[in-house]
Amino acid sequence: DDPPSPFTLLGEPLVFWKDPLSAEYRCTADRCPHRMVPLSEGRINEKGEIECAYHGWTFDGKDGSCTGIPQLPKPSLALDTALNSPRACVTPYPTAVAQGILWVLPVNALNAPAEADRPPLPLIPELDHPDCVVQDIHRDLPMDFSTLLENVMDVSHVPFTHHNSVGKRENATPVELEMVGKLAANGFTGIWKEGPRKGKYGSQFTQFQAPNLMRHTLITDQFTTLTVVYAVPTTPGRCRLMARFPFIFKAKLPKLIFPLVPRWYSHMNQNSILEDDQIFLHKQERLIEVERNFNNKTYAQACYMPTKADVYVNAFRRWIAEIAGGHPDWPKGMVQKLPAQEVTREALLDRFHSHTVNCKSCAVALANITKARKALRVASLVALVGAAAAFARSMPVHVVVLTALLAAALAGVREVLGGFVGKMKVGPYPPPRRPPSMMEAALETARIALI
Repeated sequence: DDPPSPFTLLGEPLVFWKDPLSAEYRCTADRCPHRMVPLSEGRINEKGEIECAYHGWTFDGKDGSCTGIPQLPKPSLALDTALNSPRACVTPYPTAVAQGILWVLPVNALNAPAEADRPPLPLIPELDHPDCVVQDIHRDLPMDFSTLLENVMDVSHVPFTHHNSVGKRENATPVELEMVGKLAANGFTGIWKEGPRKGKYGSQFTQFQAPNLMRHTLITDQFTTLTVVYAVPTTPGRCRLMARFPFIFKAKLPKLIFPLVPRWYSHMNQNSILEDDQIFLHKQERLIEVERNFNNKTYAQACYMPTKADVYVNAFRRWIAEIAGGHPDWPKGMVQKLPAQEVTREALLDRFHSHTVNCKSCAVALANITKARKALRVASLVALVGAAAAFARSMPVHVVVLTALLAAALAGVREVLGGFVGKMKVGPYPPPRRPPSMMEAALETARIALI
């Protein structure tokens, strides 16, 4: 029953949908060949075809063929001629579903290699472990995919950037990262022998699987945990983060407790962690672009990186420059420059458009919380009126007090839920690594109060 879903991959607008007859996912270019209208604005008809919203042209998602043109009589030679024209077709793309992710091969399905000959999907074997539990989050980020990847590879920033969220400054130590083997076309592997938390959990392994997968792996006597990041290039200066956090616990209790946390609630916390560095990363890549375009400096020349903590970042930037051609394979003619810098924090901390609208768990929770707040408003007003009436009628004091307390409690719960609503729309500022100024605290309080 889901409508067509648009997504931009490597600068190409695509549309995805699930064929209700075959239960298979389809993907085509998101443009009707008739008048270049996005097909994602249309609908899926009873045959599982996508129907353009403008003039009702229909297309088969498997081979991209045009199956209907309502403006031509049928049967007729004109209709047959039009339907058989290559110009009436849309480009289809092969899809696959694995480990809860919908994958697409950005090659015309009519020219794509057979399924057995296609590149293997970059899957995470640990996710198939019977004791594995996982938290997932996705978000559209205002930064290039390379900026995101180098950030998540950089383990030394965690105690500082993420102080009081997932790190502590007092846990910072000199970080010595090492390559395991050489940089290759398919990426690299590295090791941090001491590991996080001053070596409390042992060594941490990092793998960059080209072109856009990074994973940290930590194996202890009690658990195995991974940080997995797929950085999906959408357009220059923008990407979609798909992060997965698998845990394999030896004990049974954590595995039982883990799923009890609502997904929408964990997404609020994970969004907060992402926002710890989102603002300065957005600005950082523009400063580097200036150094590259106006001062003719390479990344290594623009940035001073004298420590072994930057081994992974150096290796990744070498891979981009020496192996990947300097940038993704954007469409011919696309301007390969960063978009203008966002001028407001609210735009950079936006959660509603970058996550909530694309997340079923958060969208449903937002709708339910909004309904609950409306009901609480009515209930609190009724309780308040009841307290006033009880006082006016000289009813026992405890009745008046209890009714007034009930009104206050209902209003308090409504305010707490209002905070949740606010965090599903825009992230708070400043991040936990520093206390807010008086003005920042006042503005944040006022923002929540207006919800």
